[in-house]
Amino acid sequence: MSSDEDELDLNEASTPQLNAHAEDDGMDTEDTTSVRNSPAPTAPRTNDPPQRLIDCTLNRHFITCKTYDCVPLVAAIHPAPIYSVAATRCFRWVFTGSDDGYVRKWDFFSSMNGKTALTQAQRHHHVDSVTMAGVLSSWFENEEQPNIIKTEQSEQQISSTSTTPTTTTTPTTPQMTDTSNIVASTSTVTTTTTMNQQPKLSPVYSIEVQSEGLWALLGTESGNINLVTVRHDEGKCHHVLRSHTAPVSVLRVTPGEQGVISGSWDKSVLEWDLNTGSIVRSYSGHSSQISSSSFQPMFDPSKSDENQEWDQKNPNIFMTTSFDGQCFIWDRREPEKDATKLGLPDRTPPWCLSACWSADGSKIYMGRRNGQVDEWDFASQKLIRSFKMPANSGPVSYVASMPNGKNIICASNDNVRLWNTEIESSFTIYPEGGDKTLKSSSNTIPFTILPGHHGGTISHIVIDATCRYMITTSGNRGWDGISTNACLFYDITANV
Repeated sequence: MSSDEDELDLNEASTPQLNAHAEDDGMDTEDTTSVRNSPAPTAPRTNDPPQRLIDCTLNRHFITCKTYDCVPLVAAIHPAPIYSVAATRCFRWVFTGSDDGYVRKWDFFSSMNGKTALTQAQRHHHVDSVTMAGVLSSWFENEEQPNIIKTEQSEQQISSTSTTPTTTTTPTTPQMTDTSNIVASTSTVTTTTTMNQQPKLSPVYSIEVQSEGLWALLGTESGNINLVTVRHDEGKCHHVLRSHTAPVSVLRVTPGEQGVISGSWDKSVLEWDLNTGSIVRSYSGHSSQISSSSFQPMFDPSKSDENQEWDQKNPNIFMTTSFDGQCFIWDRREPEKDATKLGLPDRTPPWCLSACWSADGSKIYMGRRNGQVDEWDFASQKLIRSFKMPANSGPVSYVASMPNGKNIICASNDNVRLWNTEIESSFTIYPEGGDKTLKSSSNTIPFTILPGHHGGTISHIVIDATCRYMITTSGNRGWDGISTNACLFYDITANV
């Protein structure tokens, strides 16, 4: 059948239907038209913000398991030491900041799914399980933003002595009320000047990313904090938080994502309001460079709630550590109250690069220069015990806790260890006069070595909200130590 015949048949088939509608009662036709033109029913509006369907609940096996298997699968290649790392809540995007002044954006799940393989030369530096390369999505610079200074000068001074470029010039006309009192015909102008400097890249000493990857905060060497967009106009700086006078080593967004806690080498800790860009509160008391900060978890492993989320934090309680080994606990609800201080134990060198909370927030673990991890009780502020790394392990540069309440991850120069705190052994040291409730067994090894890193300082360890993935980076963050420039993506499974 030809195309003309097809069109004829279709028209003939549609004609009776049109006639049938025309033969209907007029009232029915009006009802049909009114219904057709009436607006579609809408659901009742609510003031709740739109929710993304992202499942960040923790599997029950990760809470009740005895231990974990952590296997590295991906190596994200970097040309310089890695000072900082951050990720979106769903781990879709991972951001790393390096000593070369660049922020690199990695596609985590494309990397884990094996989109790109490592070359034979690259695989030579890693363990056998690391066969895939990180998928680099994009990168942008962390530039020092020049400070804009507003000054008021006369027109004669500007024409004779001004050497800096002016961006805006607004003349103001003097009021000629009494000509006898006029001495000189000079008028005042307001000029906005900027320093004539070339763009300078700053090492990314710290980085923090919004949970859905809308914006990011970058710490610079000068003490400024750059607020940049990530999802749109990637890497564009929209505002600079200026107060610190030394490298910003710590950035921690508050649980509500309306503020940020910043710590610097200038020994100061500040809380910023991200809506206004102003300082809300200054936390004073540290006498050394700030090394870490974290909010207290609100996770209860004893509850059998399947919808419990492991990464929920208490917005009021957070701790900060400094390079001299001090650990301060702050309460944001009491601005006049001093910090609760966890002092140095006897015969402990003054050094602490990292500290973390236990899964339920009842304990604090602090890494030390002498190769120990101190366990403190949050309620009583007393030292419970210490875990001694094997000989020649080097300083503990990073610690992180796991959701089962038993295991912690301790990163030293030689290896990264998964430590079982419930196993008593000769590696456990109790303070003088402390309570030792469990029987010691000198033949028990309380840790397992996680493959991947060896011979370098670990700068950061990030575990996702479901405890299925982990990221480790190597870098000295501007302090002592060597770096292997390694960034590894791990897959975690629970051993029940």
